[in-house]
Amino acid sequence: MAQTTKRCHWVPQSYLKAFAEKSTGKIWRLGKDGGEPELKRLDKVAVKFHLYSPMGTGGRRDDALEKKFADLESYFGDPVWKALCDGYPDLSWKPLRMMVALLVATTWLRTPAQFEDWQRIRNQMRDFYSDLPQLPEEVMMNGRRVEIDTSSWPAYRDASEEDMKAAWNAWLGRSSEIARLFLDMRWAMLVSNEGKFITSDNPVMVGDPTGPFRGLKDPGILVTFPISPTRLLLMDRRHSEPDSNFYESAGHEASNALVWRNAINHMFSPRHPDEVCAEMVADAEAKGFL
Repeated sequence: MAQTTKRCHWVPQSYLKAFAEKSTGKIWRLGKDGGEPELKRLDKVAVKFHLYSPMGTGGRRDDALEKKFADLESYFGDPVWKALCDGYPDLSWKPLRMMVALLVATTWLRTPAQFEDWQRIRNQMRDFYSDLPQLPEEVMMNGRRVEIDTSSWPAYRDASEEDMKAAWNAWLGRSSEIARLFLDMRWAMLVSNEGKFITSDNPVMVGDPTGPFRGLKDPGILVTFPISPTRLLLMDRRHSEPDSNFYESAGHEASNALVWRNAINHMFSPRHPDEVCAEMVADAEAKGFL
C-alpha cells in the first residue's frame, strides 16, 4: 500500500529554488514574530502536515489533491518557466499564459490562510442559519429566486475539521476557474536587473493588502506574483495599457514591502533579510512614510 503524503508544502520547493542562495541551495527566512533571520533548507519552509490529505471515512487519508499539485509543480522545472525567470519570453503566447495563470491561481488558493478564511466564512453561514427558526426554502441571487435543497444541511452544520478540509480540497481542485479570470487580465513583467525581488509564504497578492477585497472582476484589481529575484509578474484590468510588456523596475523596495506585508508570517530571499528590511525602511523614509 502506497504511503500517504504527510508533509504538504503550500509554497512549492520547485518554485522557491529560484530564490535560494546560490552557494548553499538554502533560502533566507524572516518571520513577522520578531525572531532572527534563518538560512533554511527548502523542505523546511512553508510546510504543514496533511494540509491536502483529509481523513476519509475508512480511516485513511486521501492525498489525491497533493499528488495533483505535485504533477502541476513540474511546470516550475519546465524550460518555459526557466525562461520566464530570467529571460524575455512572449507573455502573450497562449501555452505560456495558460501555464502561468494556473500556477498563480493554485499558489494563491492553497495556503493555510485561505483555508482559515474558508472555514471562517463557512462557520459564519452555519451560525447564521442555525439561529433561524427554520431554514429558508429559497433565496434571492442576482435578482431572481433560487430554491434551496436543505437535505445536506445536517452534514454541513455538523462538519468536522477533516470534513471541512475535504470540502476545501474539492474547491481547490477547481483552480482552473480562477486561472481563466487571470488569463483575461493585462499582464506586465517588472525586471530587477540586480535580482533583488523577494517572495514569501503567501507569494500571490490579490488586491491591496491594506484595503478590502472586491473580487477578481474589480476594475481596480492588482495581482502580483514574484517569479524570481529578477522578475515580478503584475496582472490587472487596465486594458487601455499595453499588454505582455517587460518594464525595468524603478525600485524593488516598494514591491518587496508589498510582498512582505502580504506574507502570512515569513519572507523568503536569497539575500540576508537584514539587507532587505534596511532597503525597505530607507525607501519608506525617503518617501515620507516613516
